[in-house]
Amino acid sequence: MARLYALRMNYRVLIDALMADRAAEAVRELDARGQLSAAIPELEAGRGFVQPELHYYDVLDHNLAAVAAIDAALGDGEDNRELREALAWIDIEASLGREVGGLPLAALVRLAALAHDVAKPATAVFVDGRVRFPRHGPRGAEMMRERLTLLGFRPEATDLVARLIRHHLRPGELIRNGAATDRAVRKFVTDLDGHVLPLMLVNLADGMATRGPGYTRENYRRHCTFVNYVAARAWAVAEEGEPPLVTGDDLIAELDLSGGRLLGAVLTSVRRAQLERAVTTRHEALALARSVLETLKAAE
Repeated sequence: MARLYALRMNYRVLIDALMADRAAEAVRELDARGQLSAAIPELEAGRGFVQPELHYYDVLDHNLAAVAAIDAALGDGEDNRELREALAWIDIEASLGREVGGLPLAALVRLAALAHDVAKPATAVFVDGRVRFPRHGPRGAEMMRERLTLLGFRPEATDLVARLIRHHLRPGELIRNGAATDRAVRKFVTDLDGHVLPLMLVNLADGMATRGPGYTRENYRRHCTFVNYVAARAWAVAEEGEPPLVTGDDLIAELDLSGGRLLGAVLTSVRRAQLERAVTTRHEALALARSVLETLKAAE
């Protein structure tokens, strides 16, 4: 009975911190009082665990910095403004305002950011004299499924957080060999159970927290552009209803486009026009795509 009470108390203080206006500060206060490790003991292994190359922080501080990055991206400052400009076609409040497993989605995104690299110490290996963390995403997902279940999270919330942790590096893998194919994007959406925006926010936070003070405004703008590209591609291939008249692969081939902001913007414009019945044939869709592309290029 005492152990169950302690678990429930740990659950409550963790959720309260993640729902606070300044969640990163609240989580750091938990850490200072020893309550963070009491709630998620797996995080403690990251304290003082030095990371290689571009990483500014040790593993634990990197995870904490990722929560601060989510606060910044969703807050009232310049980071939020630039994110909104990049994702002007998405109602971010509506997307993050719903609940999953009885908890606000924004709090679960912060939790995923807090634990996204939780398995790095457990998976660390040396390869050619350099430390690497193979499959730390999947391993971290397994660790957190067990921990969140013990804490009393509902299955829906646990599943979401585990998916975000497991796939937090997946967006980069989509474009590793060039523009993502529709087939790859469709599988990406399926594996995330449709939670693309939450995953992209965790991916953005990971990037912001990696370089620490060395992360520049230009780094952020480029990452926001990437978030928009992946979100637009995901929306286009996953939209319910009739199949799209043109796909991302079609635009890459027909318009000589590469992956990036322009492709995402053109694809989104054409798909909207199709759903509104403004275009009804592939020929009309491609003509609109060319017109949108010319307009966007002229505005640059």
